[in-house]
Amino acid sequence: MAEQRKRRSDRNHIIYLLTSPSGLTYVGITVMQGRAKMESMDRRWAAHCRNALEYGKDYRLSQCIREEGRENFRRQVIEVVRGKAEAHSREITISKQMQTPLNMVGMVF
Repeated sequence: MAEQRKRRSDRNHIIYLLTSPSGLTYVGITVMQGRAKMESMDRRWAAHCRNALEYGKDYRLSQCIREEGRENFRRQVIEVVRGKAEAHSREITISKQMQTPLNMVGMVF
């Protein structure tokens, strides 16, 4: 019998921190693929870079990537959280605690 795929809401999610050379920060989440935390985060980072460099998005993070260079950002995993709702809740909590300037659009602090 084939193993049933996990419901998307029950997967592990990575909460990560991006830090620009000037010290601006961004907290984000992504679904963890298998057990490879860094590979999952690298895929999400590549999407942020595409938004900035190929699609010309006007997000604060995209502007910062264009201004400070994608190769200059520090990327780190903060924690792994089980479940989509819990991950989103932790992302908001951490962003508020750290007052991450690249997340602040649309967030209530």
